[in-house]
Amino acid sequence: MIPIISKIFAVLLAGIAISKSYVGVRTRAESFQVFIFWTLTWVAIVIVALFPALVDLVIASFGEKRVGLGTVFGMALVFLYFLVYRIYMRLDHMEQQLVKIVQELSLRDWKRTE
Repeated sequence: MIPIISKIFAVLLAGIAISKSYVGVRTRAESFQVFIFWTLTWVAIVIVALFPALVDLVIASFGEKRVGLGTVFGMALVFLYFLVYRIYMRLDHMEQQLVKIVQELSLRDWKRTE
């Protein structure tokens, strides 16, 4: 039951993140390169979430014999990447607002000095 929920969770969050990034590209709030980066990142995360045995193979390559941790690590990875994405988007939005405020203030000062 948990593996199915984690797969649905991963695909849902990836869909939300990719669609928000696409909207950002359409409104010119972010660049196309950033959109490609996040899309490829979320595709990789969904692949890991859909095939948690890949994580088990990576863990086994380091010499550990623990099997079945792929689902747990996959869900944690999806959640953490979604948090990173949301923080990135908020910081980018705040930076754009700060640039706009600085531009408005500098224009105001420039008009006063004339």
